[in-house]
Amino acid sequence: MVRSALPLLCCVALAACAPLQPAPKESATPSTPTAGIHSPDAAGHESQAERNRVSEALRALDGRGIEIRPRPDGALLLRLPAAEGFARNRTEPAPPLLAVLQRIAPALSSIQHNTIHVIGHTDSVGSEMHNLQLSIRRAEAVLEALRALGVPIIRLSADGHGENEPIADNASAEGRALNRRVEILVRTAR
Repeated sequence: MVRSALPLLCCVALAACAPLQPAPKESATPSTPTAGIHSPDAAGHESQAERNRVSEALRALDGRGIEIRPRPDGALLLRLPAAEGFARNRTEPAPPLLAVLQRIAPALSSIQHNTIHVIGHTDSVGSEMHNLQLSIRRAEAVLEALRALGVPIIRLSADGHGENEPIADNASAEGRALNRRVEILVRTAR
């Protein structure tokens, strides 16, 4: 008898926990007008204006050892040559690379709604695993330098792609120098 009453008691206890009335449904439209402040059109206009500010601030640096390319997704890709930016198998940015970072840091930190993704690349000399690890550590070193130069850490991320995305032929010294690079992907809020 006790065993047959136990499931019944559990059902009663669970039913007692249920709310008596269903929760009111929230309205799809706000009860107070917002004058279009958060409308998709206003957000789209703001993000386009932000992308334009990012582009203008960084384009002033184009051609000074920094290659800037717009991407189809609206992001900007900054390509920094790292052939002389790091000593062989080292991760500390050399003075030429630090000088470039000092030029771009004010532009990156002045723009409020962006994310900055640092990507390290290497040539194909050495093992693939070594190059991947080296590219990650170099990207992290550039991230740390940008943070030290005033770019908020909350907007920074880093990754390395090793030798997997060459932009030139690794068979020549010139090609390997081009492949040793750091890229900074700047995305504005959408």
